[in-house]
Amino acid sequence: MKIALAGSTGMLGSKLLKAFQKAGFEVLAPLRTELDITDKVQIDGFFKNHPFDVFVNCAGFTQVDACEEKSGENEGYAVNGVGVGFLAEICKKYGRTLVHFSSDYVFDGKKATPYLETDPTGPINVYGKTKLMGEKEIQEIDPEAYIIRTSWLFGPNGPNFVRTMAGLLKAKDRVPVVTDQFGGPTYTGDLAEFVLQLLRQKAPAGLYHFANGGYTSWNGFAQEIKKLTASPAEVVPATSVEFVRPAQRPANSRFDLSKAAKVLGHAPRTWQDALKDYIEKELN
Repeated sequence: MKIALAGSTGMLGSKLLKAFQKAGFEVLAPLRTELDITDKVQIDGFFKNHPFDVFVNCAGFTQVDACEEKSGENEGYAVNGVGVGFLAEICKKYGRTLVHFSSDYVFDGKKATPYLETDPTGPINVYGKTKLMGEKEIQEIDPEAYIIRTSWLFGPNGPNFVRTMAGLLKAKDRVPVVTDQFGGPTYTGDLAEFVLQLLRQKAPAGLYHFANGGYTSWNGFAQEIKKLTASPAEVVPATSVEFVRPAQRPANSRFDLSKAAKVLGHAPRTWQDALKDYIEKELN
């Protein structure tokens, strides 16, 4: 299998690149200067000149708070929405399979139980709206594509909550972290393995939710990081009202992982086990 991978230098993309190469796949990894997903003509030329089976899109504008500003909103819609539509259109034109990543932020967070792939969406911030636009573009243009929603992503080669929190726990005596937002942390290595299974099995196209097993609050996540890094600092309970940020976050972004578990043949491993591996082997 030959794969083209956009965003290969990012946190998720770099992990996928290693996973694909380890699996023996031939991988094209164009830089943004070679493939800008907001440039339809350039995308078409890339597809025309490079034979491959699957296009995996890890390119995205992921600055959630910046999306609340006009310049960030414009870039968010261009990259996460319009550009994704271009990819769907051109993948369909050339008969290539598209794999795209979306977000838990497409939901409003008001549901009391974990979200199913079939639940109604209703983003409460601009970033979530841009990601939902991308999903809808794919669903309307190329229903044979894979859309994988994920949440609270962490891994090497990129900024993430684990790296940030580990740094704060070194620098400060007390670190306040919110207790009223719940979700499922996701290790990029485990998400990469899930993508491999989707492609190997030629699983049914459509929407999938993927995160590591279990769920926690941001405060609970921070408490586990504190424990695993043996930090003497105190993780202090706080509420989202005390942390005023430009973009509102959903209170609940937990996923039902039943559909992903069928592909894997087992439930995803717990976020605690994945976090332990990341901190012991990759966090520096």
